[in-house]
Amino acid sequence: MAVKSIRNQNLLSLIICTIQYDLKKTDSKVNASKRPHHPHVEDPNSRFACVGSLLAEQPACQCKEDEGELACINAQFIETGVFATVNNHYKHMKKITFHGNNFQDLPQGSLFGDYVHSSLTTLNISANYIVNLHSGALSGVPNLRVLDLSNNEIVLKEENIDFLMHTPDLEELYLRRAFTATLNRTKQFDLMMRMFRRANLQKLKVLDLSYNFLESIPPQLPCAFPALQKLDLRQNFLNDLVVNASCLRNIHDLDLSRNGFNQPNKTTRQLLSRLPDNSINFRNPFLCDCKSAEYIQWIKSTRSIREKSNLICDKASPKKFSGVRITEVPVKELDCLTSSAIGSWSLFLPVFLLLFPTICRVFAFIL
Repeated sequence: MAVKSIRNQNLLSLIICTIQYDLKKTDSKVNASKRPHHPHVEDPNSRFACVGSLLAEQPACQCKEDEGELACINAQFIETGVFATVNNHYKHMKKITFHGNNFQDLPQGSLFGDYVHSSLTTLNISANYIVNLHSGALSGVPNLRVLDLSNNEIVLKEENIDFLMHTPDLEELYLRRAFTATLNRTKQFDLMMRMFRRANLQKLKVLDLSYNFLESIPPQLPCAFPALQKLDLRQNFLNDLVVNASCLRNIHDLDLSRNGFNQPNKTTRQLLSRLPDNSINFRNPFLCDCKSAEYIQWIKSTRSIREKSNLICDKASPKKFSGVRITEVPVKELDCLTSSAIGSWSLFLPVFLLLFPTICRVFAFIL
């Protein structure tokens, strides 16, 4: 009798489970029928897919015709002929970006072939391992306002000093880490200045020369750009600044951070004092010792430097003042008893910066 009762209970449980399963299955079908049917979910980026040979084959390329923008990021193109293919379908773009390719040489003639891109105002050809510029490469973009050549390996040559002559309306020029570090700097400076002067860029407002291993800059550098407002010289090897002060009259943003101004000298201080209030970014590895009184007092009193509270003594004597804000250092308590005040980081930084492009190439190859 007990066995029969157990069997009946098991049978009842099985029936209940079956009914529950059928109900769930029915509910699932009903709910599914109520949900909207999407046989194909479209990739939101597919509407930006480019058309035409080469560009259409690269998912790294996006074309936003409504916004007038075309961008190929890390597409690994090696032939500059890809620029000419833009003419087939995109003749009225305002901004074109080719970043992260391996072009090495710009063409002898116009980058875009025979077609003149009169609507193009921004051209970004950064990080393409460009070495040779060639004078006629920009002849097809007469109305360019912004040019970015950053993160390349440019070697300036005599025959290429007319490179910027075709872009008289240029307002922003970005050359961040753009030049090969190991070349004769004096010769390269001479060619660069001649290129700038021949270009006659009367409207240039922004010039970025950061991360270029510069130990000095040509005294007449800012004079080539009468409208210059922003000059970016950060992350170089500058420890002195000797330029024609009269050519800095329109500068309201000068970035000298992360250079070698450990103890800025009198000439540099006098020059910088002529700039407008809060116009200078001057974060550097400052050395504070018994010889620092004049520059420390200058930093405390000048109005040209912005965010002075962020400036600190990178090294100091006595050591207890290392890391202390410049504006709070008690000058009378500084001495020169601590040897090797400039630490290993200040010595290591220039070497690291010189090797940085090589390190990046090695990692890129490995990955």
